[in-house]
Amino acid sequence: MGILYLILGTACVFSLLAMLWTRHFMKALFLTALEGTAAFFAVNFIGGFFSVHLPLNLYTASFCALGGAPSVAALLFLQTIFHVL
Repeated sequence: MGILYLILGTACVFSLLAMLWTRHFMKALFLTALEGTAAFFAVNFIGGFFSVHLPLNLYTASFCALGGAPSVAALLFLQTIFHVL
C-alpha cells in the first residue's frame, strides 16, 4: 500500500510542477480542480447505473482536484483492478 501512495504523491508533485512551469498556476489549478470535481461527480452519477462508485473522502477529493480527469480514471482503475478503495 505504501508504494501506491508514493506513486500517487509523485504524480501530484509532477502535476503541480507542470502548473508552475506554464506561469498560469492559479488558472491551471482552478481549471484542473473544476475538471476533476466534475469528472468525479459524473463518474458517480453515471456509475450508479452500472454499480460503480468512488467514495468521497479527503484523499479522493484532493487527488481528483489536483489531478483532474486522469486521476479519476486512475481511481477507477485502482478500484476495479485492485479493489483498493
